Amino acid sequence: MTRVLLVEDHRADVMLLQDTLEFAGMNWTVEDVPTFEAAARCWQATPFDLLLLDLDLPDGLGLELLTRALRLAAGVPVVVLSGLEDPRLAATALQMGAAGYVIKGLEAAEHLRRIIGPSTATRR
Repeated sequence: MTRVLLVEDHRADVMLLQDTLEFAGMNWTVEDVPTFEAAARCWQATPFDLLLLDLDLPDGLGLELLTRALRLAAGVPVVVLSGLEDPRLAATALQMGAAGYVIKGLEAAEHLRRIIGPSTATRR
């Protein structure tokens, strides 16, 4: 089972993503935290297979937040979650090392499945 840390401060988005992953049959355990600081504490206490990161958090914003996340989760895929389709931001995030850029919503699970692939989705 893949262990996922979701860093998202909007409860409705957390619930939508969890429901979407469950509906898509993805065997992932998702732990969610609302701030990057909470994510860092959680990451140090428990190993995860994937980090899903919203770029608009109370304690961080944009690509600076992605930089911090890539350092925190070195060697583990970091996927940016966004409410906006922004090709320029997506391209920059990928160039920086993000494993993907996913638009929040009903198709998020399918995009995550393509980005991460079956090997990570069935690890552990």
